[in-house]
Amino acid sequence: MYGKDGTILIGVITANASQSEQRQLLEGITSQAEKLGAVTAVFTNIYNSAEYFAEIEVENRIYDLIISEKIDGLILTAESFLNPDIQQYIAERISARSPVPVVATGAVLPQFICVDNDICKDLEEITDHLIEERGFTDIDLLTGHQQMETSQQRLEGYRRSLAAHGIPYKESNVIYGDFWMSSGEKLAAEYMEGKRRLPQAVICANDYMAYGLCDAFLSGGISMPEDVTVMGYEYVGERYYHAPILTTYQRNRRAVGAQAVNLLWERITGFSPEPLKLTGCVIKGDTCPCGTDRQQLDAELQTIRHEQFYSKLNLVGNFEQQLTLCRSIADYVDVLQQFAYMIRDIVGLHLCLYENWCSTEISGGYTQDTRAMVYYRIISNVNSTDEPVFYEKYDLFPEELTASDSGDILYFCPLFFSGRELGYIIVQFDHPDCYDIIFRDWLKIAANALEFLRMKNDIGTLLECRNLSEVHDSITGLYNREGLFQELDRLKKKPQTEDSILFLLLRTELFFDSSSLDSQELSVRMDMELAENLKRLASPRDTFCAKLSGKLYAFAAAGRYTDAQRMLLTDKLSTLIRHAPLYSEYCDCDSLVVCGSLRTLADCQPEAVLAELAEQLHQEIAELTQKHRHPLYKEYRALRTSLWRSPAENWDADRVCRKFRLSAGHFRAVYKELSGLSFHQDVIRSRISLAKHLLMTTALSLPAVAGKCGYEDDKYFLRQFRQITGMSPNQYRSSQLGQEQEGIL
Repeated sequence: MYGKDGTILIGVITANASQSEQRQLLEGITSQAEKLGAVTAVFTNIYNSAEYFAEIEVENRIYDLIISEKIDGLILTAESFLNPDIQQYIAERISARSPVPVVATGAVLPQFICVDNDICKDLEEITDHLIEERGFTDIDLLTGHQQMETSQQRLEGYRRSLAAHGIPYKESNVIYGDFWMSSGEKLAAEYMEGKRRLPQAVICANDYMAYGLCDAFLSGGISMPEDVTVMGYEYVGERYYHAPILTTYQRNRRAVGAQAVNLLWERITGFSPEPLKLTGCVIKGDTCPCGTDRQQLDAELQTIRHEQFYSKLNLVGNFEQQLTLCRSIADYVDVLQQFAYMIRDIVGLHLCLYENWCSTEISGGYTQDTRAMVYYRIISNVNSTDEPVFYEKYDLFPEELTASDSGDILYFCPLFFSGRELGYIIVQFDHPDCYDIIFRDWLKIAANALEFLRMKNDIGTLLECRNLSEVHDSITGLYNREGLFQELDRLKKKPQTEDSILFLLLRTELFFDSSSLDSQELSVRMDMELAENLKRLASPRDTFCAKLSGKLYAFAAAGRYTDAQRMLLTDKLSTLIRHAPLYSEYCDCDSLVVCGSLRTLADCQPEAVLAELAEQLHQEIAELTQKHRHPLYKEYRALRTSLWRSPAENWDADRVCRKFRLSAGHFRAVYKELSGLSFHQDVIRSRISLAKHLLMTTALSLPAVAGKCGYEDDKYFLRQFRQITGMSPNQYRSSQLGQEQEGIL
């Protein structure tokens, strides 16, 4: 759970959360959740386009997070999603998370519990107000598209009120529009040109149409309320941008949000909170003889002044320019920290990136499939580390991000650029109605700058732009993905169908920040070093080494191989990379993952094999990421890395325990938990690993190898080497790919 033990986490699935209607709904959800002691996590996109745009489709991958087991219940603001494909995508994600209670708002969805305002009742009350309070009997209704159910609901409420007061209903009093200002402007023109008789009052089925009508009346010299009364519906805000101040009806969306929480709470806990009244109220203005409520208007003006203050901060600041100058992810985090003040009323801001955000995944596309995430604290209302923290994607956030007495409203917002998924930002508030269009723009700048940083620092991308070969990687000279598949297809056409294909998939430089310009040259040199080690193990024929993307490499060989040879090759390759001079100096001992597979040539489907191996990599990386969350992992990782870099030293467990100020028993238990081996076993493994590297890369005698690995007794070294590898040092040194071995590793 987030924060305190037993805290319930409510997930809210919404779109374009800065929109006025959604903000009102979210106010009700977050306020009621806070009263009940729950935490709210809001998952929202930015653009929410009704049309399909490939460049922004990836923003909706933010909704993948709702399958997290940390979420106890979901609220879906169904009316906020405009695109049918996104609606289907959300439904699939919810199904993947089942079983979990779900409440939907704003639409009737048979598979979920639903709650919404009674739109018919609202329009009936609006019409009642004009008839009973003002004595009007000649009232027009401007509603939405005729074929839309919500338009007909508004019409039905209007008709009920007329019938209740004995006023005849006339179809000529009903005008169909499109819920936008243009409909109001068009209707005003018809009144002013004499095409329609000007009634006593006009009810507009939403505020936007009312704004269009009032603006056109003001320009055309028609006075309100002297010549005609105008009433809106929805109370979307922005009344202060139009004259006179609009009289409208506030649809009680806050109560809908709060009631959705109550219904969800009942299904999670079994406790039923008191049901809420969903009816709204008239917001008085000057387009009706009622006149403006000055206190209400003052509250609106205070809100807009507050928002405009932050809007001006964003307009005059140099946030975008400073981000452009960033040379590393550390610089980027620093600039976000400096300019977080430009976001209204936040108490926390947290950057969550895919661990390989600056490279392309094995799929060859831009959508991330990895589950390894890295967290950077931008600002926080609780004490937490400034160091990057690794965690699992569907954990939503690392344990370092914990709840406090405030700040229990979290918005998960996508970071992406042109179809490339980079991660997400969590913005944290301690009261509702804070997520607004100002933050949306701030977020867009941050996302664009992150992609700019990735491209600016991706030397590989720059080189690929002038690559003359379609099948080779520019930096390493290895095959690229296309080249590897071409060679494998060629092999499959050969007659020797009894052969097998041995596959290895490698992910290197885990948890290593290669995004800064200062580390780019180093990273390229490590790529070249790794390529040389791959080539070292390649046989002259039918062996192919490839760089697939970023730090993802493949090794494939065709021949009559066994699982023992696959294990031997995996061991040799891992050993060469871990002990390579540059790699061992800058990367930790847990920064490499290798997975392998052996398939018959006739039945081999390279795409399927690589996809299977990629999933194995994801699982192993997820396990490593989980270990990174251990409170002592950083210290133990530093110790283990030192051990593997200098295994010949006299490593004494008691001396290490004194350094950590831990009991010997506790130290050994934690060490085995984090490394999978006892401290003594790991010392032996590190020495044998160095011995393997020396055997493969030097012509040193066995006594010399033993001495460099910390052994004073040659026979003891030989015995331990055979126990670990299943073969003698000389056999290991002479073994090559394609040769049968008597032992396995």
